[in-house]
Amino acid sequence: MIAYNPYMHMDYADKIANSNFRRQVIRTYGFPIVMFALAIVPGPNFFMYSGHGGIGWFIVPLCFPYVVVRALIKILGGTEESRTWYRRFFKITLPCYMVAAVPLSWAAAMSIRMTFGLPISGWAFFALMVSPVPWWYFT
Repeated sequence: MIAYNPYMHMDYADKIANSNFRRQVIRTYGFPIVMFALAIVPGPNFFMYSGHGGIGWFIVPLCFPYVVVRALIKILGGTEESRTWYRRFFKITLPCYMVAAVPLSWAAAMSIRMTFGLPISGWAFFALMVSPVPWWYFT
C-alpha cells in the first residue's frame, strides 16, 4: 500500500511556494521562537532570564523589531511579484505571531516564576515579545 503524500497532487510551483513559506517562517520567526523556547525550558531560562540581569531580558525586546525590520526589507525590496508575496505572507503570519505569543508568554512567565520565584506576569512578557519599541524603557 502506498502512503498518502500531500505533495502528490501539487504541481512544481506549489511545492516551491510551500517550501518557500516554511523557509521564510523559520527565517523570520526563528529568533522569537528560540527566545520563547529559552524562556519556557527550565534549564536555559536559569541563565537567560534570571532575576539578576540575565541576558535574555536585554535580547527579548529585540524580537518584534527584528520581525518588523525583516518585513520592511522584504516588502520594500525585490520585484513586484516578490513584494506581493511578502505582503500576503506578513498579513498572515504577523497576526498569527501575536496570537501565538499570548499562550507562549504565559508559559514562559509561569516557567520563570516556578524556576526563580520571580513574579513576572504573562502580559508583561507578552509586551516584551510583541512591542515594536520597549515603551517602558522611556517611562
